[in-house]
Amino acid sequence: MSITHPQTYPHPDYEAAHQQTYERAPRHPITPIPLPPGVGQTDFDSAISEFISIAGEESVFVKEGLSDYIDPYDVHEHDPSQRKLPSAAVCPDSTDQLSSVLRVANKYKIPLWHFSRGKNLGYGGPAPRVNGSVALDLHKLDKIIEVNDEYHYAVVEPGVTFIQLYEYCVEHKKKVWPSTPSLGWGSVIGNTVDRGMGFGMNYAHHQCVAGIEVMLPDGDVVRTGQWGISSSPSAFLSKFTFGPSLEGLFFQSNLGVVTKMSLWLTPQPQAYMCCSFSMPLFTDLEVMVDAFGEMKRNGTVQSCVWFTSLIETLCIMGRREDYWTGEGPVPDWRLEELRQETGFGHWYARWGLYGPKRIVEAQFEEIKSVLARRAPTGTIAGNLYAHPGEDGRLDATTVPDQDGQMFVGIPSLWSLPLINWPISKEKKDGKAAHGDYAPVIPSNGKLLMEWMEVSKPICEANGVELMADFFMHERHVVLMNMFTWDQTDKTQKEKMERLYYGLYEEAKKRGYGMYRGHVNHMDLIAHLNDFNNHAYNRFVEKIKDAIDPNGILGPGKQGIWPKRFRHLRETQEKRFD
Repeated sequence: MSITHPQTYPHPDYEAAHQQTYERAPRHPITPIPLPPGVGQTDFDSAISEFISIAGEESVFVKEGLSDYIDPYDVHEHDPSQRKLPSAAVCPDSTDQLSSVLRVANKYKIPLWHFSRGKNLGYGGPAPRVNGSVALDLHKLDKIIEVNDEYHYAVVEPGVTFIQLYEYCVEHKKKVWPSTPSLGWGSVIGNTVDRGMGFGMNYAHHQCVAGIEVMLPDGDVVRTGQWGISSSPSAFLSKFTFGPSLEGLFFQSNLGVVTKMSLWLTPQPQAYMCCSFSMPLFTDLEVMVDAFGEMKRNGTVQSCVWFTSLIETLCIMGRREDYWTGEGPVPDWRLEELRQETGFGHWYARWGLYGPKRIVEAQFEEIKSVLARRAPTGTIAGNLYAHPGEDGRLDATTVPDQDGQMFVGIPSLWSLPLINWPISKEKKDGKAAHGDYAPVIPSNGKLLMEWMEVSKPICEANGVELMADFFMHERHVVLMNMFTWDQTDKTQKEKMERLYYGLYEEAKKRGYGMYRGHVNHMDLIAHLNDFNNHAYNRFVEKIKDAIDPNGILGPGKQGIWPKRFRHLRETQEKRFD
């Protein structure tokens, strides 16, 4: 068994960011280590010995070696009774090893908490829902099986990161632009099965999936869609299947481990235009949402439209103390001063246009015309980059960073500094942390403006600004109420919990479900599925009990509990005086 963790990333900047986030010597030591519920010490020790025989001493972690398997932003890290901790971790490097790990877990009834890279930060990271679970870390399954130039798709294992896929495409001169989120250190599969998003044409990653390979809790392997036919040439080209579609059962799921996935990529275009539109007033959001929402639905804008606020723009550039030295969050009057000083808008919409140069130019002219009529006080900008030949393909690296990066499929860590917003530069021992409340809201200007007006005072009452951005789909938006704090400040951590529950209460009143949920709140969010006495949850749990009778895989994930652990469900909503 190992108590030291090896290097996780081959890129020095990524590894440095990882170590800074996870603190290899955490302020709150990882003790006492809990045993899995219902598992005695003898059986646990036997299971660990068998995990070692499967994966090797260097791939099984205990004690201090578990520093990479906690929530680095845990608001309960100071309270052992509430902190989420694993009992051990195992890192298989093949599907054969994975199958053997599942066999041992079933033998001793050891609950496993599986993840690809553990970068679900703000939602618990790699920390387990059930204390004492064994972390099942899949980052060593990191093969890129195929990147296809003709049909523009990739097939990858769970350990493949966005930066790894991008570098593979560059090295092998593939004529594709992979979609990437704002941070390139995460797993392609991990992001996709959690319904994560990027920024280009194929930004809704989970909607770009054809066949997947899944290992069920008993070690059986299933391939979905056309990939279920061994010789099918359409395995990664079609979502159609003969019978029920299974892919969705394994998104945000504890029904199986996705071991391979095909993902459609964007063909390398002849031309790309970086586009932005800003408006000066807080209340301008309503007209912006309605104008862009209509263009998304009628196909004028086909890529992601990403909306950001003035506060987020300032966060990337500096820290709160650079703009405001008074108590509490930056007040509205100071924000207006900053807006006028910088020339920024209060709201920004950013998107890309991709394809033949003439079509991109025509699209932009139509968008300009629509916005001139619908939002005349706004400012639009578009910078065009194109290969000179009509049959040429634009090299993404020729696009300057300020106009390209994630919009042209180039991963980076560009957004990581924004979590430093509340940390004073003079406080050398401060530790930045962040969380999100992420409701799904109709793409309607009045409803989005209402949410901002409701959530803003809740944020400010708990010492933070309204730091909101959202990803616009055709008919809904996924909104991120982001909040950042100093992890070393117990009072700030308590306020963040109050903030979360305050936003939850307002979302519940409006029937807004969540895009993701923190491990501490999964039951709370799942409880919103109230139709017919929570029929959705009851149906999925029937499947869970059938295919995972020992309840070993991800118990409690997304509020889905196996019978053996159902007594651990938390349904009571927290109240604050």
